Amino acid sequence: MSPAQPEAAASPATILIVDDGAENLEVLGELLRPAYRVRVANAGERALQIAASDPKPDLVLLDVMMPGMDGYAVLARLREAPATRDIPVIFITAMDAPEDERKGLELGAVDYITKPLRPPIVLARVRTQLELKRARDALRERNRALEAEVARRVAENLAQREESDRARAWLAHQRELILASTAEGVYGVDTTGVINFANPAAAAMLGYKREELLGRDAHAVVHPVREDGAVCDVDRCPAQLSAARGIVVQRREEKFWRKDGSALPVEYSSMPIVEDGRLLGAVVTFLDVSERKRYLEQIERKSNFDDVTGLPNRNLLTDRLNHAMQHAQRKNTLLAVLVLNLDRFKAINDSLGRAAGDQVLRNVAERLSHLIRKTDTFARIEGDEFVAVAEDVDGAIGNRLAQPILEKLAQPFTLQGREFFLAASIGIALFPKDGGDAETLLGNATAAMYQAKSEGGDRFRFFAAEMNARSLNRLELENGLRRALERGEFVLHYQPQVNLRNGEIIGVEALVRWQHPERGLVAPAEFIPLAEETGLIVPLGEWVLRSACSQNKAWQDAGLPPVTMAVNLSARQLAAQNVVQFAGKVLRETGLDPMYLELELTESAVMADADAFIHATESLKGLSITLTIDDFGTGFSSLSYLKRFAIDRLKIDQSFVRDVTHDPNSAAIALAIISLSHNLKLSALAEGVETEAQLRFLRARDCDEMQGYYFSKPLPAAEVEQMLRSGRRLEFPPGDDLPRRTLLLVDDDAGVLASLKRLFRREGYTLLTAADGVEGLDLLAGHGAGVVVSDARMPRMEGAEFLGKVREIYPDTVRIMLSGYTDLAAVTDAVNRGEIFKFLTKPWADEELLEVVRDAFRLYEGRGQRWWETTSGRRGAPPAAASE
Repeated sequence: MSPAQPEAAASPATILIVDDGAENLEVLGELLRPAYRVRVANAGERALQIAASDPKPDLVLLDVMMPGMDGYAVLARLREAPATRDIPVIFITAMDAPEDERKGLELGAVDYITKPLRPPIVLARVRTQLELKRARDALRERNRALEAEVARRVAENLAQREESDRARAWLAHQRELILASTAEGVYGVDTTGVINFANPAAAAMLGYKREELLGRDAHAVVHPVREDGAVCDVDRCPAQLSAARGIVVQRREEKFWRKDGSALPVEYSSMPIVEDGRLLGAVVTFLDVSERKRYLEQIERKSNFDDVTGLPNRNLLTDRLNHAMQHAQRKNTLLAVLVLNLDRFKAINDSLGRAAGDQVLRNVAERLSHLIRKTDTFARIEGDEFVAVAEDVDGAIGNRLAQPILEKLAQPFTLQGREFFLAASIGIALFPKDGGDAETLLGNATAAMYQAKSEGGDRFRFFAAEMNARSLNRLELENGLRRALERGEFVLHYQPQVNLRNGEIIGVEALVRWQHPERGLVAPAEFIPLAEETGLIVPLGEWVLRSACSQNKAWQDAGLPPVTMAVNLSARQLAAQNVVQFAGKVLRETGLDPMYLELELTESAVMADADAFIHATESLKGLSITLTIDDFGTGFSSLSYLKRFAIDRLKIDQSFVRDVTHDPNSAAIALAIISLSHNLKLSALAEGVETEAQLRFLRARDCDEMQGYYFSKPLPAAEVEQMLRSGRRLEFPPGDDLPRRTLLLVDDDAGVLASLKRLFRREGYTLLTAADGVEGLDLLAGHGAGVVVSDARMPRMEGAEFLGKVREIYPDTVRIMLSGYTDLAAVTDAVNRGEIFKFLTKPWADEELLEVVRDAFRLYEGRGQRWWETTSGRRGAPPAAASE
């Protein structure tokens, strides 16, 4: 049982538990002691002694069936004694027959709780009764003082009738002041029940003017014969009880009737006015308790109904399920419990926000409620999980209810002007076959739901015993996952990424592994989907990004060749946090240069909210972070969006790479992605390369980079460090040489030439350098070059003149001008004459210059390919000499 939460009151209430069972006393005591002062009694006589002693209990939880004096007798004795008659009593018993409950309530019990006990119900009803008692006690004290003062002053007034008119007027004025100053309604009656005074509050609450009340029969005023013919019991009328019979009535709830015929819930007291042993009348005070009743009804509703959808919540579901099982047992019928979890709801909730998610839940509740019979129950228990309880069913419940639910959800939803689709995974458990209590039935239906979800969702499954093992394994995995981060059980491995032209390592991808204390190394495929589903992927992703950046900075500080660190971001991370702000913070904390960080997002995550991703990529590019779309080709990207993304690279999914050498469709898709990347000025990386044949195919089709087991599996940080320190590179198969790419760099500034050589060396080009145009022409004559990058202003020969001569002598060579001087007229003239392919300014952006040169070589090699096919009549790559 969950312990009660401490109450806000300074002094805890005292609760007396009466039960002849020691176990019941212990269980209830454990439940209530954290919030209340608890006293116990194991017999009726002992309970009466404790109840009469100080401090008196504020509430009694009383068992009915006890040896000797049973609960009914104890309650009767409590009600007889003035000192204990007002203590509220809740019966707790295993007897649930209506006549038993009616008998207890007629004896004066305020509530009735059946065994077995349900802690939330016990706590809620105890809190409710204590709140009511506190309200009654406070009201009783206020009205006792008021009644005493009014009675005293009225008595003084009556006793001093012989005094002067002046004195009587003064007393009447004082009485009016007292009556007018209270918010409670007060009226007085004589022995016949006729009203002889009333305060403004009484008249206002009853809807009369004060003068309309005077002289009228009080019973006829507050308990008139209504249009429906209902007549009040005279014995419950306060005027009759006190004025005619001299009975003191302490706080009692009743219903008065206003002048307009509407009901007024009140709590009233009445006290006889006695002088010299003679009954003169009575004073009645009453309080409008409609607001309090509404508040209590709200509390009751909140404890039983879901705020978002208005459906029953877990508390009410459990109560109804228990009653439904009792009914099914008595009638020997079948009962079905369906647990329904929405598929893809979290993506909607994360991308559109919680308010939109709540609206979706309301739409789902409204749509599915029409499928549920009025005799059945449909509840929301948490998140995107719903439960249906269907009574008197047969084995066709799947086709009768579960399948229509799936079909109803398959119809499109519209929200914020967007149309989207939902599906659900449904698990079904049957009573009594799949469980004899509510907890077991719900647990088994949940296990069946997870089975349906593991099969892809949008289906229903009946519970089978073996599902419990899978459900238990999943629960254990989830619990372990929640503790793994704080216990430091996650580790990072790094898989190298290599340049397919020169074989150098250009980067690594950080891949998280879970070192479970009992299971060993848990594969990402086993825990990453669970982390996504539970939301734990957000803190886990933060840890991965921070740890990866720290490791890369440590490698650089150790003097290793700088590489780019690629880190995956999930859709949940992209939706749940400001990725730009967080990435910037991590880079500042770790000291890593942004140019060495690459963020990878899956295609489906990107397209979940493409417009938001466009803004995010623009901001990330402002930090100089490299961006990649992972698993490209597996989602549903829109090319109109793709051209707007500020990304640098597309990763060809390993599902295409795996079959690229023997499946025409996979080969065509891989080629299309490579071509698309280059046309969009992006690089293409193939992941999952495992064979020499795959490597040859990708290199021959100008794929830029790769990663996969052919070169290296993911490695711990120490092994990656050793690999980088040794300068290991990818060794290409014999005979797999690509056409040699010769780049001529021409500039009269030696510092510029040195910087350009450092930049292009990692691309695997053969580099030629010249200090001016004359020297450049000499180098071209002796070596040839596919691409020339030249400064504009140089001694002996200007750049425009030099590139013009290159165009005439070597028309296939692609020419690029790189200059710090921007003579617009000269540049325009050179472009118009076809002397240059691109014009770039100094200082240059490394990535832009690298990509322009890559494009230039593709253009050059395309010209050579067309020449080879034209002169030889054959298709395929030309020999290296043909392109020089």
